[in-house]
Parts: sequence; C-alpha cells; structure tokens
Amino acid sequence: MEHEVHKLKKIPLIAAVTALAICSACVPIRAPEQDGFLSTYENLDVVGKDRLFYPGSRVGEYTKFIIDPTKLLFTLDEDAPRFTDDELSDLLEYFDNAITEQLSKENHNGSGYEIVEDPGEGVARIRIGINNVEESIAALNIVIYTKITGAGLGGASAEGEMIDSLSGEQLAAAVRWGSGSRILHAGLTHTGDAKIAIHHWARDLRHWIDFAHGRTGKPPKGT
Repeated sequence: MEHEVHKLKKIPLIAAVTALAICSACVPIRAPEQDGFLSTYENLDVVGKDRLFYPGSRVGEYTKFIIDPTKLLFTLDEDAPRFTDDELSDLLEYFDNAITEQLSKENHNGSGYEIVEDPGEGVARIRIGINNVEESIAALNIVIYTKITGAGLGGASAEGEMIDSLSGEQLAAAVRWGSGSRILHAGLTHTGDAKIAIHHWARDLRHWIDFAHGRTGKPPKGT
C-alpha cells in the first residue's frame, strides 16, 4: 500500500491536554497538536494521561472494516533527519499490518472481523495518522540505570477515527501518545519503541471493537 505525508496547518489542542502531556525528559512523547486529519475533534474527551477518546455508541453495528493506509502527519528536519525514508515507510507498513492482524485474527473473544475494500452497509472505515515519532536510543536502552529511569525510550503519537464508509459519520475517534518498553528488546532498534506503542494501540482497538459487540464485558484498560 502507498503512504503519503499529510501536510496540514497545526491547530493547538485544548488546554487540558497540555496539562496532561508527558513532560519528563525521560519520556519525550507528548500530547500532539491537532493536524486537521480527523473529520472532527469536537467529540474527543481527555481520558487519563495518554489519550483523548470518543467511544461513540454505534461501533457494534459494524462487522466489516476498510483499513486506509496509515499517513505520516509530520515532516522531518532536512538538515538533521531523525529517521530515514525507509524507516518511516517500514513504520507505516507496521501500523497497517498491526491493525489488520488484530482485527482479522481469531482471539479468545471470538472470530476475527472481515477486512474489505469497498464501502457498504455495515462497513466502517478506519483512518490513522502518525503525528510524531521519537527515536529509541539503543546505547541507553542496554544500561540498567537508564532502562529503569526510561532514558533512551522512544515512542510515538497518533490519531485515528472510525467512520461510516457511506455517510462519513464519525463513529469513534482517539488521539494516543506513549513510549515503548524498558524491558522489551525492541528498544534496541531505531523505531522499536514506536512499534511497541503501535502494537498496544492496535490491540486496544480490537479489544474496544470486541467490547462494542458485546464479546467481552470489560473495555480496554484506561478507557
């Protein structure tokens, strides 16, 4: 799938989000600014310290999903790029695959959901954009002290929504930001911590859809 950089004027997020931003020097990922990517931001509420969320009430009516290619919503400094084009393309593809795998696979709650390409009744479209990525610093992630404090951890921030494939009505939306893991070895790669965060977000999405369909009695942790 082809991916594109989504260039839009930044719009400041609501003041409440700034107060909840992760501001420690050890955890660089903060609440992102609005990129104008979502169809609307008006439905979002602050939930915890690492997300805005709009659960909607109609997600359970949809059993098929179109997954649009993940978009990159930021540009790198040409004089000092943090990542190569190949690394970013790989990260976008990883996000696509993580969402597709989580939604389509069978889990302890039941069978997977059908991934389709064409709009229709009962079909929801999932749109996701990455606002920012912070690099993992491998040299710090192999030292016991820095693994405990979180120095060297990378991460990512992203926003996404689920819309009716025919009407475009926003059914659910979220803005997420977070770091990787002090334990997992993925932090030894340049984008490893960002991938850890993405994996968690994809898993939460599946959990939420299962919850909306009554397959599990508990929503994802933190929602």
